[in-house]
Amino acid sequence: MASTGARAIGTIGVLGGGIVGLSAAIAFARALPQVRVGIIEVPPDPAALADRMPGTLPAIDRFHAAIGLDELDLIRSGAAIHRLGTRFERWSADGEPWYHVFGDYGRRFGSAPFHAVWAAARQAGQALPFHRYAPAALLAEAGKFVHPSADPRSPLSTYSYGLQLDPDRYRERLTALSGTLPLLRARGELAGVERREDGGIAAILLKGGQRLEADLFIDCSGPSAPLLSAVAGGFEDWREHLPCDRLLLASAPSSAPAPVDVATATAAGWHWSVPLPGRRLTGLCFASEITSEARAQRVFASETGIEAAEAVAIRPGRRPESWTRNVLTLGDAAVALDPLQAANLHLTHNAILRALELLPGRDCHDLELAEYNRRTAQETMRGRDFLSVHYLRSGRTKGEFWEKMRARALPESLAHTLEQFERRGRIPFYEEEVFAKESWHAVLLGMGTFPRHIDPVAAAVRPEDGAAFMQRMVAGLVGLPERVPVYSDYLAQMARSS
Repeated sequence: MASTGARAIGTIGVLGGGIVGLSAAIAFARALPQVRVGIIEVPPDPAALADRMPGTLPAIDRFHAAIGLDELDLIRSGAAIHRLGTRFERWSADGEPWYHVFGDYGRRFGSAPFHAVWAAARQAGQALPFHRYAPAALLAEAGKFVHPSADPRSPLSTYSYGLQLDPDRYRERLTALSGTLPLLRARGELAGVERREDGGIAAILLKGGQRLEADLFIDCSGPSAPLLSAVAGGFEDWREHLPCDRLLLASAPSSAPAPVDVATATAAGWHWSVPLPGRRLTGLCFASEITSEARAQRVFASETGIEAAEAVAIRPGRRPESWTRNVLTLGDAAVALDPLQAANLHLTHNAILRALELLPGRDCHDLELAEYNRRTAQETMRGRDFLSVHYLRSGRTKGEFWEKMRARALPESLAHTLEQFERRGRIPFYEEEVFAKESWHAVLLGMGTFPRHIDPVAAAVRPEDGAAFMQRMVAGLVGLPERVPVYSDYLAQMARSS
């Protein structure tokens, strides 16, 4: 590949032919039609969770709009179903299930935020569980779904949704989409790299002798990040805060599609059940320093009835600078998280869009890369914090895994967040936040972390007025699921629509 200009990036080489690599190649090719983009389809790394985990967050629609992928096509082709959120079981001090769904929980009472009014009502013994005030949670619990209403007066307008992607079929849709673009393709196994005088990469070498040059290389090959590792070392290990470094993965028959997945805490960690079109993906997350793989297999079998599962090792953490010289890393090459809360692919897509927004010249100047790395570090840090609070402040004490979590220190940014929340129910502002404040409220309150003091604005609400407000809200939501179709019927309706 030859450069098209002295200053602008003219050629891009993407290493990795999985979901991450295809997503990057398509996005860059569509956004930069003057640039020659090539994709080197090396064998996928089984530990690359962004290529294997199906869950997404609501922002998936923004990325799909950028690359020209249609939701209806994904649904009809069996590549996706809708995702309102996650049901958590045995994941709190009292053991009661709770939901984290996308969108609003309740509504403001004058100028008082709902979660603060709820906290005051809870202290007075006049509040239902927090998720009972979220329309999306009621639909998820009933196995119902409909696209959000355009009428702002309707409670059906207050939620959003992500998708559950069948990894194989989604990759097929991306492959088909990539075939409509002038992408250069190569296949093989990486043999090495040639360095430039400035320390960047001049070319990558494949087994068999093929040599590929580019101005910018994008490493989407998985956790080993061979291209970035050739120009920069270093890895920030997060296992102290995200303890699960082993997964068991299996597929099972599915009864009916559901717009919600389930995460269940066990003595050895947690297992999940994710509905997909025509099947169900299930697995167990555990920490190898606490639980052996043999014991994890036994726990998994007792929880799911599945006797054997694929074992995958991961190393939670990130590369300190995911864009170094002319090498950009994406997916698990940049940051590795366990599947909790389905942030893997979301971080990948956001990084792609951020890289396009901040695209430097051919020199990949340090000043420009520093801004990309700063914003990316902020986002991945907050993703780590959101996941780690599930382990470090779950409220659950039963089981060796959870007993050991109680003794672990919080990362500084999470400690700051919890100090603010536990005092008056406030979530501090962080740039590049992964999850909305409503999500933080849902998780913390669901697990049993409550503010010690009521927000002054909410404290000004008379108790009888707050109680009446909460009762009216419940009355307005109680019949909501009856007005919404069963999810399987809604999917069939979508399949028939033109």
